[in-house]
Amino acid sequence: MSADKYKFSNMLLSHVELYIQDVISMEKFYTEYLGFVVTDRGQGPNGMIFLSRNPKEHHQIVLNPQQSHRSIESPVDHISFRVESISDLRGFNSALKLAADTSIQTVSHGSAWSIYFRDPEGNRFEIFTDTPWYVNQPCKFPVNLEQTDEELKQFTEEKIKDMAGFCIAKEWQTLHQVNLEH
Repeated sequence: MSADKYKFSNMLLSHVELYIQDVISMEKFYTEYLGFVVTDRGQGPNGMIFLSRNPKEHHQIVLNPQQSHRSIESPVDHISFRVESISDLRGFNSALKLAADTSIQTVSHGSAWSIYFRDPEGNRFEIFTDTPWYVNQPCKFPVNLEQTDEELKQFTEEKIKDMAGFCIAKEWQTLHQVNLEH
């Protein structure tokens, strides 16, 4: 059975997460030489660094000072695509369930609902849609895409409402737009 019966929405490339070794030189390179702005930062010496040049994107590049999880070394953790709605995300989730030997992980990052999966050669992908909220990253917990939109929204908001940085996404964008435009 193929995915032909699914009407696919447009996917926009969102971000790339890179495994890195030298946090200081990598952050300096992307900020000083390419004009990226640090939008968020994980805690501790192994905290991820989130970078963007677009006021509408929380991050376009993630610098992850962790060792690759792949048996074949690659600096790329995953490639991420944005879709417009929860319905679009469900469509891709349903189609991917048809692929043999494909494990799918459905999660929320507080600011997004995501599906993670690997292609036949083991490359990791994410397809996501935004939630109406923002929380400091990293944040990740499982979600059930079989819930109705309202159930999923209520579940997610309940999980994140007391987390650091919680606010409406548009408020976060307004606060950070000035920094990203310079």
